Amino acid sequence: MADSSAPTRVMMAVNESSLKGYPHPSISCRSAFDWMLSKLVRSNTDGFHLLFLHVQVPDEDGFDDMDSIYASPTDFQSMKQRDKIRGIHLLEYFVNECHRLGIKCEAWTKHGDPKEVICHEVKRVQPDLLVVGSRGLGPFQRVFVGTVSEFCVKHAECPVITIKRKANEAPQDPIDD
Repeated sequence: MADSSAPTRVMMAVNESSLKGYPHPSISCRSAFDWMLSKLVRSNTDGFHLLFLHVQVPDEDGFDDMDSIYASPTDFQSMKQRDKIRGIHLLEYFVNECHRLGIKCEAWTKHGDPKEVICHEVKRVQPDLLVVGSRGLGPFQRVFVGTVSEFCVKHAECPVITIKRKANEAPQDPIDD
């Protein structure tokens, strides 16, 4: 039987804004974070331990703005370091907010396919709950884009809450976030 006095461990998957880029959180994960604080944590800051996971998606060819013809081992090292720093800056937003509010938290980054990595980390860390943001895409867009939140609802080994971004926060192109 679980210790009822132990804090509730909530994992939240976070990603960067496709509109603003690093270190800005996406609209949907920022909305999910705000919802989690106001509806779940409320004033019970000692009752929760928040776990923030950011999954960085490797570039298809391994390069960002670099011409692969001139690549060297040093170039790859600097790209890996830059990506790590970007992920840390994104997580810093959530960690700083938790510390300001007195909520215990942890944060880390992983690389890979977000839906697969999130479900793997849920299995590894065993949170009580997973919170993910949702862009609220229609059926046509979901076919072409796919959704991390739907995959997690079906495959994560814990309860999952998906928080849809507010309609007034949705950009003109709903795929953007």
